[in-house]
Amino acid sequence: MMRHINKRKLSAFLDSEVSEEEKVCITEHLKSCDYCQKELEKLSQILDYLDLIEEMQGSQYFILNLKQRITEKESKRSIRLPFFEWISRAVIPVGTTALFVVSLLLGSYLGITINQKNALWELQAAQDFDNLFGITLLNNLPENSLGNAYACLLTEGGDQ
Repeated sequence: MMRHINKRKLSAFLDSEVSEEEKVCITEHLKSCDYCQKELEKLSQILDYLDLIEEMQGSQYFILNLKQRITEKESKRSIRLPFFEWISRAVIPVGTTALFVVSLLLGSYLGITINQKNALWELQAAQDFDNLFGITLLNNLPENSLGNAYACLLTEGGDQ
């Protein structure tokens, strides 16, 4: 049993676009294959219907206007497109990098400022502690006196 002929080949057969050898093979096949005969008949009817339809004619300026509009839209797009490409390829990465650098500098500045303020607060707290317990008053006592021993216990933990 032979395989069926595809629609593309049958269409080419109808349009006389096949070689003489193919034409003979297709004709022989069509004599024995009802399915391919029906397909050829359907294609033939489609061609007949297409011949009945009148060819549409647009106005004489339609194609000219259409080409002009296409050219205008392409020229507008080519003017704007490189600008947007420039923005996406240059400005956005540079802006992102600049923002990152500014953030680093600001973070460093804030860190240094906070650290300095903490150091000042610690110094102030130590001075307030000394003043609160009167340790500064004990600084001028003789070395082996009871007051000096008390001051050593308060400030150094008594390691003297």
